[in-house]
Order: sequence, then structure tokens, then C-alpha cells
Amino acid sequence: MEPEELQKAWKELNERVGQNELVHQQQIIEMLSRQKESCLQKMIRVDKAACLLILGATILILVDFIHLNGQLLYWPVCFGLLFYALGVNFTCLMLLVKIKKETNLEVQIKNVLRYKALINRSYIIGYLLVIPFIGVLLYTYRHLWWFTFIICTLMLIGILTDYFLFHYFSDKIKEFTRVNKELMELKDKKY
Repeated sequence: MEPEELQKAWKELNERVGQNELVHQQQIIEMLSRQKESCLQKMIRVDKAACLLILGATILILVDFIHLNGQLLYWPVCFGLLFYALGVNFTCLMLLVKIKKETNLEVQIKNVLRYKALINRSYIIGYLLVIPFIGVLLYTYRHLWWFTFIICTLMLIGILTDYFLFHYFSDKIKEFTRVNKELMELKDKKY
């Protein structure tokens, strides 16, 4: 083989390798983008379900309050706690929708970290509000063993649900952040 032919063959081989790397890199970017969207959709779906559940509980207590002609003793506190939970979940849902619409990966990471901070603060504040209320409720109705049993069972279910939701969202946030960082690195290499 002549040196010119060898250089030409070498140049063609380099172009093919470069094209294959670009195609491979593009496939990785598409896969990571789908993974990120899937993660975000799952978080939005869970937040929507939580909003609907809290809204349903609020309507149920409102109907009971109307049916009992306002005799529900702790109705203002119940409504306050439910409206707090509904407000936090709605705010989280709006933040997730904002993250979904955002195209800048760095801004997405900042917003998802803001979302994580909001969730953490809402759990702390929520438990600081709910625990004294439950304590007063159990003390007031301590003579009703069935009521105490129901409240304790609901508390256990609520705590377990919060535990699993907290870890579910933490895992999704970590995954989302990791994928966004990988996408940023790949896009920086590309350009």
C-alpha cells in the first residue's frame, strides 16, 4: 500500500469511528433523557394522587361537619392541617411541573433541590403540628378505647406511608440529579 492510500484509509477509518461515537453518544443522551422523564413523571403521579387523597379527606370532613351541624369539636384544627398538607402538595406539584417544562439542566437541578428542601421542611413542620393535635385528641377521648385504637392505627399507617414516600421521593430526586449531571457532561463533551 502506498503512503497516500494508507493516509486516505486511515482518515476514512477515523471519520467512521467519530460518526459511531457520535451515534453512540446520541443514543446514551436519548436513553438518559427518557430515564429522567420517567423519573419526573413518577414523582408527578404520586404528588397528584396525594393531592387528590388529601382533597378527598377534606371534603369528607367537611361533609361530616355539615352533617353534624358543626358539632365536630376539633374541626378547625383538622381543616387547618388538611389545608396545610394540600397547600404543600400543590406547591410541590407546581414545582415538579415547572421542572418538567424547564430545558436548562442546571436550572432543573436547582429546582429539584428546592423541591427536596420543601419536602424536608414540610415533613418537619407537619409532624410538629400533627403530634400535639393527636396527643390532645387521644387525651380528650381516652375513655373511648375504640377511638384510641382507630387513631393509633391511622397514625401507624400514616407514619409508615410517610416513611416509604419520603424514601421514594429521595431516591427519585437522587436519580434525577444523577441523570441530569450525566446529561450535562455528555452535552459538554459533544459541543
